Formats: sequence, structure tokens, C-alpha cells
Amino acid sequence: MVSETQAKIRVYGKANCGKCISAKEKLKLMGFAYTDHDLVSFTTYHEGWRADDSISIMAAHADLDTMPIIFIGDQYYDYSGAMKALKQMKKEREEACSRSAS
Repeated sequence: MVSETQAKIRVYGKANCGKCISAKEKLKLMGFAYTDHDLVSFTTYHEGWRADDSISIMAAHADLDTMPIIFIGDQYYDYSGAMKALKQMKKEREEACSRSAS
């Protein structure tokens, strides 16, 4: 798993996707910063597709065949996998804070 200090969270989905909206709300509630991206912009051919990591997003979308796709660092997850990983990261963050407070 990616440590929280290394984690850059990116959410790829669509505007009217209920799970996408829920994922972003949960990320905010959990205190994680993220960037929001329109999945269609990365899964259709466009100028600069080699430079903007579209190939990784297309591969994740083909593998998961669901939305949202959530990247934590370089690892991609479906909704439930990302929430599980982020809950673990939050738990580790809280434990580290309580150890440093002691």
C-alpha cells in the first residue's frame, strides 16, 4: 500500500455518477485531498494522450469496467477497494498522531 505522505489521490468518473459523487464526499469527510477528472477526457483519443497518463487510465478502466476509478499514488482501485485502502491510511495516520502526542 502507498503511504499517506506519498499518496496523490485522483478520482476519474462522470458528472452524473452516484458512486463518483459519493466517493468524493467520503474523501472530503475522511480529510483526504484529491483531484477530480472527467473519465471521458482520458478514455477517448485526444492530442497529448501519451503525455497525460491516459494509457494508465484506459488500462484501469478496461480492467475494472466500473466508475469511479480512484488512483492512490500509482495504484488504481474501484470504489470499495479505494475506500478500504483509505480507511487503513486514515487509521495509520491517527495511530501515528496519538503516538507522537504521547
